[in-house]
Amino acid sequence: MSRKTRIVATLGPSLEKLVDKVKDYVDVFRINLAHGDSDSHKRYFELIKTQAPDSSILADLPGPKLRVGDIGKVELKRGQEVVFSPDHGIIVQEALFYKSIKPGSTILLSDGLIRIRIKTVDKDSAVGEVLTPGVLTSRKGINIPDMTLDYGLTDNDFRLLDEALSLGADYIGLSFVLSENDVIKAKEKINNRAWVISKIEKNQAVNRLFKIVEESDGVMVARGDLGVEIGLENLPYVQRKIIKVSKLLGKPVILATQVLESMVSNPLPSRAEVIDVANSVYQGVDAIMLSDETAVGQYPFEAIQYLNNIIKSSEDKVKPMRPSPMKSTDDAVAFSSVSLSELSKSEVIAVHSRSGLSVIRVSRLRPKASILAFTPDPVVARRVKLCWGVYPFTLNENPGDLNELVTTLDKKCRELGVRGNLVIVAGDPKMESGRTNLLKLHHID
Repeated sequence: MSRKTRIVATLGPSLEKLVDKVKDYVDVFRINLAHGDSDSHKRYFELIKTQAPDSSILADLPGPKLRVGDIGKVELKRGQEVVFSPDHGIIVQEALFYKSIKPGSTILLSDGLIRIRIKTVDKDSAVGEVLTPGVLTSRKGINIPDMTLDYGLTDNDFRLLDEALSLGADYIGLSFVLSENDVIKAKEKINNRAWVISKIEKNQAVNRLFKIVEESDGVMVARGDLGVEIGLENLPYVQRKIIKVSKLLGKPVILATQVLESMVSNPLPSRAEVIDVANSVYQGVDAIMLSDETAVGQYPFEAIQYLNNIIKSSEDKVKPMRPSPMKSTDDAVAFSSVSLSELSKSEVIAVHSRSGLSVIRVSRLRPKASILAFTPDPVVARRVKLCWGVYPFTLNENPGDLNELVTTLDKKCRELGVRGNLVIVAGDPKMESGRTNLLKLHHID
């Protein structure tokens, strides 16, 4: 129970043979549905459930993202003339691409590492000149600065959403969320079968940030496309803003993109990457995600190990900032539990929750004590695994009243080796789920 910030690792060709080896480090495995097909998606789900059954699964929808097709690896040189078309050159099959560019447009490839100025455009082809050279590989993203989208969810997203839910996803990542309406539509379709994680990567989303976070179950700072969209110089401020709003509203927040990017091809991270991870821990993110590092990198296991070590070292030295309590009875109990644990020197806060809300309320306050989350619902147990400092356990029984609840938690904590003062937080089992109205200082000899 030493690491409180969670690790999310993207499953891909590099990591699929190492799932059993990394399962003790990875809290959530991410499956990027923009790649592969139904058969490979099913295989990845089954791989995680078989080899890492205690880990949760994030299924990431592609959204209306423009991507390069299957081109292998192409070296682009400065001044080189390149052709975009659906079947040759730099393959781009989406009609939206050709509708969104014009002569003089500058497009960005591979998270902005490659820049190309468009010279001519036809209905289904275009010619451009390379301004910033680099090596372009299949399925890399295409960004068109200042392009305004009319929608955030596509028909393909809804198809993949059904697939992910049928395979047992715990979280659904919504790419290119534009407003809270995208989140509402997705949640209507999901009907509480998974948590909705909104990826903030468009300027339109930043402008609607509070409403989007309010409607979401969790948020991802998707720094790749976001940095291209708003300008890299603005990214640090916007990252802090997203984290602050997410913590204020009690929604888990994931930091993503180029976390340990140099480890795609190197066995050690750069100094700047180590500092970036540490600063993210200090800012109080719930989880940090690895993408290419584990999906296609040469050192996936080492990347996970380094991330784990950096997080643990950072958490030992600096406490994350604690947000102010919300003005509600439920949050008042959660806030009091944190204060009580510190004053009574309790090392554990035991939270009983049927919906997961009581767990989230305590987690957002970043207590020094470990949070043991007990729930009768294994689905809830997998979901709260994303939350900072939470260690979930599934109960085989569902206590009928407060006395039975305290007796059950006493027994479970004893089995886990908990001794001394223990703070218990829960909702009355006789009331509707989602409430937090019990606070008890309990002692285990």
